[in-house]
Amino acid sequence: MTQPDLRLAAFLSDRTEVFHSIQHRHEIWRPDPFDVEHVHQEARTAFERLLTRATTPPGLDSGRILLLLGESGCGKTHLVRAFRARVHEKSLGFVGYMQMTTSTSNYGRYVLSNLIDSLDQPYYEPSHPGSGLMKLSSALFSRCGKWAAGLTLPDTDAEDVHQIVSDAADELITQEAFADLELDLLRALLYLQRNEARIKSRVLRYLRCEDLSDPDRKVLGGMVPRIHDDHPKQMVEQLGRLMRSLEHSLVLCVDQLEDIYDPNDAGNPFRRAMQTVCDLADRVPSSLVVISCLKDFWEAMHSQLTRPMLDRILLDPAPISLHSLRTAEEARLIAEKRLEYLYEQEDAPFDAADPTYPFPHEGFEALAGMRARDVLNECRRYRELAIREGQLPEHFPLVEGGTGTKGKTEGNKPVQQVPELDQLWNDFRTAYKGSPPDDDSELAVLLAWAMGASTDEVDSGHRFEARTLGEAIQVDIVPEAGKLHVALCNSKPHGGALARQIEQARKGLKDHTPVVVRTTAFPNNPKTQAAEELGKLIAKGGRRAVLEDSDCRTLLALRDFRKQHESRADFAAWLRSARPLTQTKPLRDILNLDHLRPVARQAPVTAPVKPVVSQTATVLRTDPKPAESPPQPKRVPDAPREPPRKLEPVRIGELDSLSREPVHANPNEFMQHAAFLGGSGSGKTTLALNLLEQLLLQGIPAILVDRKGDLAGYANDAVWTRPLDDPRRSERRALLRDRLDVALFTPGHPHGRPLAIPIVPEGLGSLPDFDRKQATQLAGDALGGMLDYKHSGRDNTCRTILTQAIDQLVLLSPGGVSLEKLVYFIDEKDPRLVNAVGRLDTKLFEKIVQDLETLRLRASMLLGSGGEKLDMDLLLGRGAHARPGKTRLSVISTKFLGDNDKVLFWVSQLLIEVSRWLGRNPASSLQAVLMFDEADMYLPATRQPATKQPMENLLRRARSAGLGLMLATQSPGDFDYKCRDTIRSWFIGRVKEKNSLEKMKPMLSEARVDFSAKIPTQSTGEFHAVREGNVQRVKADPSVLATEQLSDDELLRLAARTLPEVDTRRTGS
Repeated sequence: MTQPDLRLAAFLSDRTEVFHSIQHRHEIWRPDPFDVEHVHQEARTAFERLLTRATTPPGLDSGRILLLLGESGCGKTHLVRAFRARVHEKSLGFVGYMQMTTSTSNYGRYVLSNLIDSLDQPYYEPSHPGSGLMKLSSALFSRCGKWAAGLTLPDTDAEDVHQIVSDAADELITQEAFADLELDLLRALLYLQRNEARIKSRVLRYLRCEDLSDPDRKVLGGMVPRIHDDHPKQMVEQLGRLMRSLEHSLVLCVDQLEDIYDPNDAGNPFRRAMQTVCDLADRVPSSLVVISCLKDFWEAMHSQLTRPMLDRILLDPAPISLHSLRTAEEARLIAEKRLEYLYEQEDAPFDAADPTYPFPHEGFEALAGMRARDVLNECRRYRELAIREGQLPEHFPLVEGGTGTKGKTEGNKPVQQVPELDQLWNDFRTAYKGSPPDDDSELAVLLAWAMGASTDEVDSGHRFEARTLGEAIQVDIVPEAGKLHVALCNSKPHGGALARQIEQARKGLKDHTPVVVRTTAFPNNPKTQAAEELGKLIAKGGRRAVLEDSDCRTLLALRDFRKQHESRADFAAWLRSARPLTQTKPLRDILNLDHLRPVARQAPVTAPVKPVVSQTATVLRTDPKPAESPPQPKRVPDAPREPPRKLEPVRIGELDSLSREPVHANPNEFMQHAAFLGGSGSGKTTLALNLLEQLLLQGIPAILVDRKGDLAGYANDAVWTRPLDDPRRSERRALLRDRLDVALFTPGHPHGRPLAIPIVPEGLGSLPDFDRKQATQLAGDALGGMLDYKHSGRDNTCRTILTQAIDQLVLLSPGGVSLEKLVYFIDEKDPRLVNAVGRLDTKLFEKIVQDLETLRLRASMLLGSGGEKLDMDLLLGRGAHARPGKTRLSVISTKFLGDNDKVLFWVSQLLIEVSRWLGRNPASSLQAVLMFDEADMYLPATRQPATKQPMENLLRRARSAGLGLMLATQSPGDFDYKCRDTIRSWFIGRVKEKNSLEKMKPMLSEARVDFSAKIPTQSTGEFHAVREGNVQRVKADPSVLATEQLSDDELLRLAARTLPEVDTRRTGS
């Protein structure tokens, strides 16, 4: 078939639905493949800026509230979903989501319940499939000393576990970051590192502020629960403060505020809800609260609030009104995103030259002025008619539906609204205190009931018939959709018990698809037998699912809720609309609901059919007796750190005024970073070098990343001998010549001074789980960028597979990860990798292998083993590389790395290594400077290169670790100004281009004086220095180095002279 034929066949198939217009609660937890970032850009920018402020040390002293107002169907919930994806993709915080369909009397408990449910969801699929709660626990555990490693060892006995948890919490509480936190909260989260269902269940009940029996308290080392009415709100506060201590933000998303329910008094619950939100924002530093509601509702109700409360909500930042009506171009983008996804799912090619095919491009002009929901409905109606008729309709939009009225709803029939049952169920689920069963046979009965009851919620025409066989469940999916053998696998991973359970499920009934279910996370360590067995099961078409505590409570709650309300006439319609069971991730995974193809529709039922679960005798299982606990390593106190040195102010220049007063900066200001903007010839690089030279003279080492070859002059003899007219420059040059230790590196070239990088940074396997996964994520993104993988569609899946392969391999290869090892690991479809990628398409393994092989052949010099290895001690002249009385200045020329993708990969690895070094060597005062010329290449406004996330991370976290970044660019229009809150000092030289000036406005608007009209007329060396809103017009002092571009041959010659075995002075003399 031709490409248009393949796309048309996909469009006319009803297998993949892409034009549904309603966002459901369960979709919040997954990234949205249909998100169009151009829509609601103002709100996204405001949220991004708040998030940056909250997560950049020292953060915010209190929380911030962002109010989103809009009409029904404008995309409020869709936007909230995008916010969650952004926070979790960048690993900047933890999002709690709640819909305000409630009549609760205790909003503190309501917020806590929804927060814990949110934390118990996958953090960010597919790259971080573990729960947010485990990620929070791992982040806390990474702050414990190595002596606490016994907590994660499977053979550690219960008494030793209690002792390690107690000692670790006691040690954490002595650290300033955790000093104001409840000791028992730290203990509870550390207990989660055991990854045992019986422990996790009790921990979550403690976190929910529910009572614990004496035996339950004993499981947690005697911890006493917090059960009074004010304790839930305090628990939310404590969790938020803990997140802040771990450099993350608590983000609470309060959606559908208009659904607050009280038939007699709507104002009272509204006031109490807003009071709770404001209190939490006041008491939790660096938290963000996003409130989303209908504009009409807010305007009718806001008068119920006090003036201080209104000020808290409406000021800093101001509310954002979401524009409901989309332009024709936005309508095209909305359709384009969904069509691209459709064609990918149906293996049809996507043509970027005709992205809206088969919708006529000009047809979207008629959709201008519609809500996003109406745009989608028009696309859906057109496709449904095309499917029914087997050909494309003559007109788009359809003539009878092209008016875009706001009253349309999804589907051909109006959706029945049942707000009362929504509220009843939401409150019932939130207040439910039933405990998940510890016994697997009881759990099997609950799961079998849930799968049978799911029949009432699906609209594909399928029926699920489930029956238990001890701790297993057999499921028939009719008509003709297969049979499942669902096995509970809750044995402990060590000793092979879990691996045997998985193997037994894999080798079970031949005509059944095996599905293994566990109530805690499956082991992700590739060294375990269980991981290998899981990979074999998934490779043969099997599935796995994790039944988290919150999901299990939902099943229990709905079973009881049905008993109370299923006699109502509207109950069946509510089930099909709300889908309380089939929106849970474990049931979707077990039954493969996301890929269940529709069958011929049957006559609708008017009442739900009670599921019948047949049950045979329960088979009890006993785990093998754990081996004797190994001895625990002793705690080793940290070595005392050197006191910070006192640094003298550095001179920027003098005021460009009659007074000519000198302008200085405190060196520690540069820990909050500086940016130097100006066109060619503005003097921006000279100003940056002027400051850097003064810091070098005070013993602060520096690294210069040089793209053009004009910063390498410090290694040139002529710089130190040519005549100078300025006595001040001559004096400084003499001092620099005596004190500098210059090293010029030329990575990517065998001559000069090569600097080799590994494909993956070394030593990641020894890091704590939390730190390792962050590092391998960045490494995978960097390598994906080298392979030119995009951040959407199939390319994004390839990126995720690559990251998982790296993460698994660093654990399996203590000697390091080479490109050859990575290719072999993926090419062999190692079962441990298949397990790690889960349900991602393993057919993409072949593409990744081919791409890596191509990279290996064309980038051997980049990744070669020759030359010195990238090492921060080498670059900063520390340790074995230190020279007494000298300060290292390292210049890294990127001219020989090749195209931009290779440069970006190399620099991203440098940024990752700098971040790791800072984690090991934090300082309270400035200890090093890192300067980037042409910084817009690494931090662009509209692209996502491999350098962008590690650069953003470094800008945030280097501030509290003693590293200063200097970013210079002659293309200020291409620079990403969303980072402006992480950069304290801005030096703005001459910029003439109107486009650049327009893009600089967000940053310029924060200055207390409008000087934008003067920027184009500045002379060389003239700058406006903007520091925390204050503006000074400065004539900058020149640097010793007069920048001039060196030839490639000269660069290589000078670099070779700085090699350590060459016995010459490395100042060029």
